[in-house]
Amino acid sequence: MSRVLAPHTLRVLGSDTRLDARMHHVRLRDMSVSVISYGGTVRFESGPAETFFTVFIPIAGEGEARCGAERVRLTIATAGVLSPAEPVVLRWPGDCVQLVVRLERAALEARLSDLLGAPLRKPLRFAPAMAVGSGNGRSWLRGLQMLVTELERPGSLIEQQAVAEMFERTLATALLMGHSSNYTRMLDGEVPAVPVRAVSIALEWIDNHPKWRHTTASLAREADVTERSLQLGFRKHLKMGPMEYLREIRLRGVRDQLRAAQSDAVTVTEVAAEWGFLHAGHFAARYQQRFGERPSETLRR
Repeated sequence: MSRVLAPHTLRVLGSDTRLDARMHHVRLRDMSVSVISYGGTVRFESGPAETFFTVFIPIAGEGEARCGAERVRLTIATAGVLSPAEPVVLRWPGDCVQLVVRLERAALEARLSDLLGAPLRKPLRFAPAMAVGSGNGRSWLRGLQMLVTELERPGSLIEQQAVAEMFERTLATALLMGHSSNYTRMLDGEVPAVPVRAVSIALEWIDNHPKWRHTTASLAREADVTERSLQLGFRKHLKMGPMEYLREIRLRGVRDQLRAAQSDAVTVTEVAAEWGFLHAGHFAARYQQRFGERPSETLRR
């Protein structure tokens, strides 16, 4: 437990001193996900974490968290988001099972710096309570639940490093953009208009290399603008984001290749994977929505 939740002291509360502690833990590159229960009511105390943020989300029962001077009642509708540099005290009842997410501070603050397009002037601090029953918090929790589902499924694409890193990046970005912090005003502030030339540079990279593993971050680096500026520029000029445009170009590429192929020489799955569509079901649905026919029908023509 100490390796996951930081060195801590644990005191059993109440007359029943028996515990049935259980933990399922998966470590990714810059985050880890655990399901933890103690089977008895305990008081958890630790010093400042310093190097990571922790999100506690009850999936059964309720608990309480104190980070510094602030208290949070943990329920299935309210998660605790604990920032570094503050001591932590948890009251964890025996019937409480929690989903615990640890996010490395260096990676999360680097992501924040990328979004702002500037170095951080002060450490990142989140509001300690996050509503996960509605709004942005609910969206973030759904993304986390999808990650957990994929981690539990043998042979999942999450076993591929590129896919795992995509999930990590998405959850980090959603937490930064969707949950209140001392940088929320800066993230919500006005962004300078992106030059048309920057959008053109990104378009050239996508059009000339549609099969490359582009991300909004990599395209923004090539265009020498922030990710947020590039996204706003794309939406202003093309009415879609960079990744939406990339997906559109790739869908057209698949369609052209299927039209030109012999039906007995290739499969839809092979062509889709070549163009970066690794989930056959999602690809087929998007293809049919875009072109009004199944990819297999295009191939048979």
